[in-house]
Amino acid sequence: MTSIVSRPVSLDPASVEREVLPNGLTVLVRRDDSAPVVAIVTHVKAGYFDETDDVVGIAHVLEHMYFKGTPTRGVGVIAKETKGNGGYLNASTIYDHTVYYTVLPASGLVAGLEIQADAYANSVIDAGELARELEVIIQEAKRKTDNPPAVTTETLFELLHDRHRMRRWRIGREPELRRLTRDDLVRFYRNFYRPSSTILSIVGDIDVTEALRHVRRLYGGLESAPVIRTPGPQETGHDRFRYRELSGDIAQTQIVFGWRTQPTMHDDTPVLDLASNILGSGRASRLYRAVRERQLAASVNAYNYTPTDLGVFVIHAEMPPTSVGQASGAIWDQVRVMRDEGIAAQEVTRAQRVFESRWLRHLESMEGQATHLAEWEALGDWQLGDRYYERVTGATAESVSEAVREYLVPDRAG
Repeated sequence: MTSIVSRPVSLDPASVEREVLPNGLTVLVRRDDSAPVVAIVTHVKAGYFDETDDVVGIAHVLEHMYFKGTPTRGVGVIAKETKGNGGYLNASTIYDHTVYYTVLPASGLVAGLEIQADAYANSVIDAGELARELEVIIQEAKRKTDNPPAVTTETLFELLHDRHRMRRWRIGREPELRRLTRDDLVRFYRNFYRPSSTILSIVGDIDVTEALRHVRRLYGGLESAPVIRTPGPQETGHDRFRYRELSGDIAQTQIVFGWRTQPTMHDDTPVLDLASNILGSGRASRLYRAVRERQLAASVNAYNYTPTDLGVFVIHAEMPPTSVGQASGAIWDQVRVMRDEGIAAQEVTRAQRVFESRWLRHLESMEGQATHLAEWEALGDWQLGDRYYERVTGATAESVSEAVREYLVPDRAG
């Protein structure tokens, strides 16, 4: 017989070395020798929420420019060197952060760190290269306006929020993108890409002491400077049912329902995450049985999205125009039944098993672990993830039902 070794659902605190450098950079390093690779994640606490109205889209533009070159590495060299060391690069920007990561063979740790440190501290943001890249980004923005699911989702976020920056089209539109200058990019970069607002997370088959020594060598001399933030307006919109309808030349109709909920660290967030699983995850979910099995929609899913300081509970469905009425009615009815009649214990148990499975898959890879450490550390402490896990797995049918009754009500819906 072959024995099955299950991975732990949390990272042993003793296995994670955390150090804050004198300049404010938070470093998390963990050894995992299950595969001869290493992941390096640079998590910068700057995203769309940090953009003032005159530079909407700039966080995403800077992400594109980040690996474009330094004084010692020209355009294309960073990617070429990383590939030459057996690794790859990627990055993403969202409302509350921008993340850059590289995954390499474990033997490439030092080379990978040197490349990442150079990009972090010394991106030149060349004006000519910026002009060329802006054309690429503008085309990306145009493609997004032709993407029905994206348009539908971001229209919902705008509909639900009267003042918060969540309501803005997040990667910017052509006129505002064309107004961005190199000086704008450099100001944003030099203000937000500071050690005090950055978490460097490293996980892999490495020597932790050696990794920290190289981090101190490469990052320790960076200037310690404050980050100046200009917060956007807080949401003050009153609860009321909101509705918007858009028409266009599309084959499938999109319907999206949303409710404003709570930030990531609120006690109700884990149980709302379970409620979204019960509604829309897998063939046993309520929406699958009520909508997909009846062939009213080609797809339907639910999730509770919480970019740090707010939350939106979303149900998104795609269907032929002929079944819009039936599909939307069936979705609305499932929410009503869940709210009025409550949730069964077995539904919560199933949702918890789905959550546990996803949690474990996330922690299977070096990149997943490094991302996990950085994301939770950005919220205050990487071990907050364990407490979130405990809150989800310890939830009861009644606690989930209470959250549904409080938040998923018609007067809060869009």
